[in-house]
Order: sequence, then structure tokens, then C-alpha cells
Amino acid sequence: MELIKNEKMRSLNRRFLSFVFASLLLSNSGKSQLQIIDAPAGFGNAVAPFIPLESLKKVGNPILLKNVTNGNPSLRVDLTNYVSDLNSAIQLGKSFFWEMQAGSDNRTACASCHFQAGADNRSKGQIHSGSNGKLDDLSGKRSHFTSENFPFTSGVEDRDDIAGSQGVRPMDFVRLRYSKPDAVAPELKRSGEFQNGPNRQVTGRNTPSVINAIFNHRNFWDGRAQAEFNGVNPFGNRDTNAHVWEALADGSLQRRSILITNASTASQAVGPALNGVEMSASGRSFPHLGRKLFRSKPLGLQQVSPTDSVLGALADSPKGLNTSYEALLQRSFQPRWWSSPNPVMIENTTNSLMEANFSLFWGIAIMLYEATLVSDDSPLDQYFDSSRNDLGVLEAAAARIRQDMPGVTATNILNGLALFEQDMQPNGNGLGCILCHSGPETTSASVRHLTGVGLGNAGVDVGDLAAFNAGFDLRLERMFGSHPPVPAGIDQVVFNPTNYIFQATRSNGVALMPPVPINVSVYDTGWYNIGVRPTAEDLGLDGLDPFGNSLAWTRLFQALPEPGVIKVFGGALPKLGAGTPTFTDQVLNAIGFPILSGPLLKNEANDVAGNFKVSSLRNIEFTGPYFHNGGQSTLRQVVAFYKRGGDFDNPTLAPAIRPFPLSGEQANDLVAFMMALTDERVRWQRAPFDHPQLLIPEGEREDSEDKDEMLEIPAVGRAGADTPLERFLKLNPFDP
Repeated sequence: MELIKNEKMRSLNRRFLSFVFASLLLSNSGKSQLQIIDAPAGFGNAVAPFIPLESLKKVGNPILLKNVTNGNPSLRVDLTNYVSDLNSAIQLGKSFFWEMQAGSDNRTACASCHFQAGADNRSKGQIHSGSNGKLDDLSGKRSHFTSENFPFTSGVEDRDDIAGSQGVRPMDFVRLRYSKPDAVAPELKRSGEFQNGPNRQVTGRNTPSVINAIFNHRNFWDGRAQAEFNGVNPFGNRDTNAHVWEALADGSLQRRSILITNASTASQAVGPALNGVEMSASGRSFPHLGRKLFRSKPLGLQQVSPTDSVLGALADSPKGLNTSYEALLQRSFQPRWWSSPNPVMIENTTNSLMEANFSLFWGIAIMLYEATLVSDDSPLDQYFDSSRNDLGVLEAAAARIRQDMPGVTATNILNGLALFEQDMQPNGNGLGCILCHSGPETTSASVRHLTGVGLGNAGVDVGDLAAFNAGFDLRLERMFGSHPPVPAGIDQVVFNPTNYIFQATRSNGVALMPPVPINVSVYDTGWYNIGVRPTAEDLGLDGLDPFGNSLAWTRLFQALPEPGVIKVFGGALPKLGAGTPTFTDQVLNAIGFPILSGPLLKNEANDVAGNFKVSSLRNIEFTGPYFHNGGQSTLRQVVAFYKRGGDFDNPTLAPAIRPFPLSGEQANDLVAFMMALTDERVRWQRAPFDHPQLLIPEGEREDSEDKDEMLEIPAVGRAGADTPLERFLKLNPFDP
């Protein structure tokens, strides 16, 4: 009997698994015997059970814990070593995030690329030339996208251009100028980024949303923002020289190496601020940035609404805040990190302790602000909260969606939900999208999924918890790429876990097939190659950190002297029969885990090249264009991409990416489902998604090469805007 094809997809997900012998640990030696697995009833089909989507309200915040007494957010205990006042720290983080003066040009803030549902929907000045170094479709520095430019890859043409985000012009840092742009020297030769004379550079990847990013275990498309924050840069414990400074009781200063766990948004926050493409002149440091902001009025170029949910009490007229960054920081952080009369010498420059540790303050404060940006009140969240009984909230969502697609009802949203949740074959009637976009976070790259730590009421599924308790590293997974069919009537297989050789036999010892190697690979969980572009154009997770190490945990651990100390959870073969009470119809190895589970092998195949993070689907209606290259402009185009099994048959293509049958009505149902994941607070920019005014560059002016067209994002208070957000290019999500 042929083994079910959808094992490829089912093995991506561990959530449906229950385990026996959860307390047993694998041997560290890596030595394994042949495994003989009997199945008296034979091997056959097994169907992954239904996995329901749940409300994001069930997932605890990894940073801001809910006080059990009053329900208010409270700071995670370990962070109290750094933060003295949570509310002040959130005020500081929101100010930093929206601060235009943080850019070397006095125009570019973090928010300049994250102002639209946490992402960037600009269409002018956003084109990166891609790997071939030339614009394939548009020409001239003032070109802008139109709907005709999408999708980038179709049956007619293919373009490697990228819809990125414009940053700063190429320049070298010379000196600070307070409350003004930094003094810089133009630098016109910068490899790897599209630039044309004095034009603003453009990032080589599309901008992900910061909303709900607090749930990501790592951040950035390639995962370089590590889960552990070292207080200095994005690279966590990979940078063994990273350190901050601490004032001791006697007034002396000491270097301290720190690692704050599950703090990837802090690691991410310290990346763009000094990046020579995104925000900064090359050569600027965090002490430079701190010194500039300490001598500048907070948000002094921007209006702040007096009803801003975080900054309203500090709003000054006509612009900025009625306090200083020094005062805000001193209220926010423990004195030992900023208070000392002794200077700190960094690269022959004298700095105050507050300046020397500015990267620490910047990262933690922005992380705390982003921890408030959780969109857990979409129509589908409300529906799940009602135990799936309140169709009224879905009918209200359908009424809004009918403005784009007449005739949509709650039934269409539920049909899309079923396609998303349920397995495709042999007996399922869905697509199994939830296997990668798993859990309320709608991504398998989440803190909860990869750490084995329960957050809030959602907790951790039984399979993950058993694997974690048995010593498996949940950050890695081993999957079947393909395996041979098992002939009908056999009741035994022989498996060698040291080289993945497989043989079907009978219990009487008669071999029914010769030994054959199984196509097996190891992955970083939550990071896959889905065939958006050829792998060679952008290695993604297979790139290197600044220290020459792979960004992929798989390759990093395989480089260890004894990689077998890392235990990898792996997929299972299905079988017929009673199985075990807690792990039915799966082929288990000698210690009771799925057959591919075992030590990491130094030379075994891995599929990490061209892999990118599984992104969240929440508010996706407003975060276009889509994928890491921004090559799709509507949700219907995204669905079509998956329907055809991706655009490129890359060697490391994830097993789940393959063509599947889908009618036009089903495609529309999926789009309606995704639109029902939009939180109305995000759509109307209501608290906590309100913000100060922002002026963002949107291409060059026609009358000058070195001046920007500026787009105003008005200040919004807690009640939100008068008009909702607009989608990328104002397109209909159902447009093909």
C-alpha cells in the first residue's frame, strides 16, 4: 500500500503528536542499531487529526505578563534587573520608534518602514534592482509601482526586482549636529543595494510587520535577530565580545556580558538604527545616536496628539514632548545602567555611561513598546472566544468584505477557515495551511512553539512538551522529503537511523524490497523555502552572521565537534493497528518517538538554503506587497502562488509546497478568511496602534534629485483616525 503523500506536509507539524516514554532521553553517543518495527495489521494510511485555530488572546505575551490580581500587564521578572518603571519605558520606546531625528538625515525613523499596520505600503521609490543589479521592469529613479507590475513572476515573464523600503542616501558619518542632520560625506559606491547618484537606497527585502512580532522567536526574514538580546547588536550569544557597562556600589564601572532570553524584538531594534541603508550614515555608533537624542527635543519635528494612548500626557504644543530623553530614560531604567560620574572610553572617545549603554536602552525600550502591539481582537478572535458560537461577528466582518467581493457571507469565511485548518488528503477536505501557519500566532516560528514553554492559556501542545522534556531541541526538525512506497501486505520495516536506509520485509524475514535510502533533511523549524525566487538569489537563513557562522541553527549545530548532543525531533511513518494508547497509528523508534527522531548527524542533509521565516497572517490585508521580495500585490495572487506550488522548484523546496486543486470560489473563501484576521483597531489606528505624526520620503521630487517628496502620516490619538488604512496601491484583495 502506498504511503500517503501528505506525510510530507504532516511531518512539518508536531502538534497532532502524542508521545509515550516522554521521560526517556536519547543517547549522546549517536551510535544506533538497526531498528526493526513490526505492524501486525500492516502499514497504511493515517490521517492527521483536526487542529483548530484559536484566539490570540489565549497566548500569553512573552514580555508583558498579565497580573493575576488586576489583569494589568506586568514586566517579566528578569527584565526588572534593567527596567525600573514599565510605563515610562514604554513611553521611551514609543518615542524612540517614531523619532525622525534618530535617522542620520533627521527624517528616517524606525516607523518610516513600519507605519502601515506595522509594515510599509509605499509604492514610490521602493524598488530594489535584485540580484542582477538592474531594474527589469521600471526605469529611472522616480519610477513607482503600479498594479501592472505584479506579480513579479508569471507564466509570461519573470523579474528579480524587489519591493523593498527606501532608507537613507549612501553617506559616511563625519560628526553630530544636534537637532539637525548629521554632518556626512556622500558615499556613492555601496555594493549590494540599488542606488543611483544621490537617491535613497532601498532594502533588499520587503518589510515585515512589527505588530505581533513580540511572538516571534527570531526576527527579520533570515532570522539574524537572535532570541537572546546581548544589549549591543542583533546577534545574541553569537557575539562573544558584546558587553555593556554597569556601575558598582563604589562608583566604579565594570564590563558586563548579558543575554536576555526571548527578547528577539530587542535584538531586531538595534539593527536598523546604525544600518547604512536603512537609517544611518556609515560609521555612526550608538553612543553617537544617544548623544544626539539627549540634546534634542523628543519628537521635536513631529506633532503628538494630546490623546495619544501612551504619549498624550507628555504632548507639547505645537510639536514634540514636554520632557527630555534623559529624563525619560532615567525614569525608565535602573540607575546602575546609566548613573555614574566616571566616563567610558569607546574607540578613543569619552562617553557618559548613559551614552555607552544607549544600545541597551534603545533595544529594551522599543521591545517593551512593541510588546503592546498585539492584535488579538479580530472578528475570528471574537468568534473563537465565543467557542465558535457567535456567527454575528463573522456576519459583521462579511458585511465589510462585501465592499470588495459582493455576496460574501459568514459561511464563506468559515469555508476559508476549514480550508486553512484541515488536511488535504486522503480524507481531509482542506489545505493544511495551519501546519506551518500554526497556533493563534499563525506562525510556527513563534516563541511558544520553539521553546516548549507555555504562554498564557494556550500552553504547549502535548507533543512539543514531551519532546522538550525528553531533551529534543524544538528549534530543529527532521522531515521526509520522500520515501519509498511500502508494498501491500508487509508487516515489518527495517530502518537504519545513522544513514536513513529503509527496507520493507515480512516478520518471517523475507525481504520484499532491497534496502533503499530515504530522502530525509533537517530544517530550522518555522523557516522554509517556498519557491518565491531561485535559492541562489537570496540564501536567507543560509547566510552568514558577521562572525562567519551560518544563520541557520541546523548548520551551526552541525559544525559542533559532536553535533549528536543536539536531539532532533523527526517525522513518522504511518501504520495500521492499535499502536499505543497515546500515540496511535505511527511508526515509533526504539524509545517511543517518531521514527526520524534522533541525534543530529554532522553530515546529514539539511534544507536551509533559501529558507525564510513563516510570517504571521494577522492584518495581512494591509501589509502588502507580500513575501520576502514583495512580489505579489494581492491576497488572491498569494493564494494563486500556493495553488501552483510556488514559482521555482528549488532543491530545498519545502515538501508541503506542491500544486493543489482549488476552485475560484475556494480561493475567494481563503481571501475572506484572511481578511477576517484583521483587527479593527489596526485598520482604524486605534489604541494601542495610535501614533505621532510622521513625515516619510516617498521618492524624489521631479524638480530636484536630492530632495524628497514627503508623505504625511498624521498624528492619531487613542480614538483612531477618521478614515481606515488603505491597502497597497488601493487594490482589491480579491483581484487576481
